[in-house]
Amino acid sequence: MTDSGVGGPVDLEEDMDLSPRPARPARRGLRRWGPVLVIALVVLVIGIVLWRVLADATLVFREVDDAVERREELGDDRFRMIGSPVSGSPKNITLDDGRPAVAFSVTLDGVVADVVHTGATSDQFQPEVPVVIDGHWVRSSAYAGVADDGWYFASDRMLVKHDNDYRVENQDRIDDAEQRGQYG
Repeated sequence: MTDSGVGGPVDLEEDMDLSPRPARPARRGLRRWGPVLVIALVVLVIGIVLWRVLADATLVFREVDDAVERREELGDDRFRMIGSPVSGSPKNITLDDGRPAVAFSVTLDGVVADVVHTGATSDQFQPEVPVVIDGHWVRSSAYAGVADDGWYFASDRMLVKHDNDYRVENQDRIDDAEQRGQYG
């Protein structure tokens, strides 16, 4: 016993417990690493989205004649090609793996290329209406179209370009609407 000086004697043995404390439970690794993993996952998803957007934005746009001329150089690189489907060439086919496809030939400035398209086909797709297709060259004679040169363009995305023929073909409707005040 000692004198505390304030309120009387203090029993050190009673006030101070010098026995060992129970061991602290070990922290779980997930609790500490959880936020780091969530941040890493978010960064990964953002990176994948950016990569896809930039990859689509950087697809090279080539006309049929240029694409055919540079086939060897392009190899299996993805790019966009524009041309007009040749009349009578679109045919529905089934690929060796069972997928449905549309096989057709496109032309521009007298150069023809064969195409095998496996993606969705636009409702506006028709011969002699310009089409933009995304894909790559394949060296194969699996589809012998108009070009029949041992190559075809494997496409999986299509955009049909439309023109202003509606105004020309239906000018009477437009004139009637303008007279009624429906168009400026």
